Amino acid sequence: MTMKKTLALLAIIVTFLILQGCGGQQSPQESDREQAANDSPVSEEEVLFNPGDFEDPSVCGGCHGEIHQAWSGSMHAAAWTNELYQPDYLLAAQETDGATDVFCGECHAPVAVRVGQLPPVDGSEFDDTSRQGVSCDFCHTVSEVKEPVNVQSISEPGRLKRGPRGDTVSPAHDTVFSELHTDPAFCGACHNVRHPTSGTMVIDTYDDWLDGPYAEEGITCQNCHMTPTPGVGKNPGKSATIGDAQERDHVATHFFVGGSSWTLNRRGYEEHAQMAEENLRSAAELSLDGQVTANGLELTVTAENVGAGHAIPTGVTYIRKMWLELTVENEQGEVVYVSGHTDDDNHVDPDAVFYRKLFIDGDGNQTSKSWLAEGIGYDRRIPAGGSDSETYIIDAVGSSYTATVRLLYRTTTQEALNNHLSEEDLEIESVEMAKETIVIN
Repeated sequence: MTMKKTLALLAIIVTFLILQGCGGQQSPQESDREQAANDSPVSEEEVLFNPGDFEDPSVCGGCHGEIHQAWSGSMHAAAWTNELYQPDYLLAAQETDGATDVFCGECHAPVAVRVGQLPPVDGSEFDDTSRQGVSCDFCHTVSEVKEPVNVQSISEPGRLKRGPRGDTVSPAHDTVFSELHTDPAFCGACHNVRHPTSGTMVIDTYDDWLDGPYAEEGITCQNCHMTPTPGVGKNPGKSATIGDAQERDHVATHFFVGGSSWTLNRRGYEEHAQMAEENLRSAAELSLDGQVTANGLELTVTAENVGAGHAIPTGVTYIRKMWLELTVENEQGEVVYVSGHTDDDNHVDPDAVFYRKLFIDGDGNQTSKSWLAEGIGYDRRIPAGGSDSETYIIDAVGSSYTATVRLLYRTTTQEALNNHLSEEDLEIESVEMAKETIVIN
């Protein structure tokens, strides 16, 4: 049986079992599948609202100009149109007979799903609001998150807008304080994704934060990703230019900075891209220890997560690349060892130490296709406040060496660019997150 038929069949079977209320003791796998089915977003047949019920972001920009400008360059605004997302989304639709159309669309085009414009999978029925990804009125009309996974968000579009402030009177809409909008669970609704049939955690950013030290310290997603600098910062000012907008010690920024610097640069948002690179460079530190032994040169690299409230990398780590690049020179300046370097075609050494997550498909093969995930095949990431070490044993003769290690990051792979984008000589950049050099005598 093909994987796409298996996915569709499992969805049907699980739904049937739940509706029938089957008794008996469940196996762990059955329990995971039932939980995954309960997590599934709105069905294709269920249209909740009408086109036009959600405001176009440009309307919001009339009063909230700075916020709208920041959001416009964000990855939230490009959630649907992202040229790296679209090819994978269409491939997933093809390989699953459309089972992922709404499931993935819930995060990347939530308005389109709610007003019945998705499917069709090509977005041909979208209006301008639906095309603009995760937009103002989607977020600010969420009234409840049932569970922070698979977009279990309740929408109530209308005149009432919800947010972290409730003491402002606007001529354009009513305003109410929403504790939910200060809660990381609000973010977790999208930034936690469980495979709808296998139960595999495809994206676990929220869970990762929840189980880590930042949650214990009360540092939220909003504290880091809606402030102007890496870490917790302040952005004093006003959120609007009309009404009785007050001067605040902090107005939440809407850059929603992550690590997608290459995509942001390509879209022409240099400020956003620079902020993403700053985020990456503040996330990690490297240390390097070495000694000459009877077996040769022994080097231990330790990468420490010092600035991210979740594992690094996070999110769609299966299409990212984060790795160690090591160069060792002897006292004559000759290179005696390399690992993690790129070749002439800009591909990373396949034997490098990679930090990422990959899946196992139904045939037991390792895959980066999240829609085929039946389990986790590889998961090496650096937890918040944690570290990871790698020891290299290098067959070298000499008494003095210089070793340099870099922690590098790519928004996507060179293979993905070659496969998805038509331009010739298009290269993905590598961002240096951290660097360390030592001399071993």
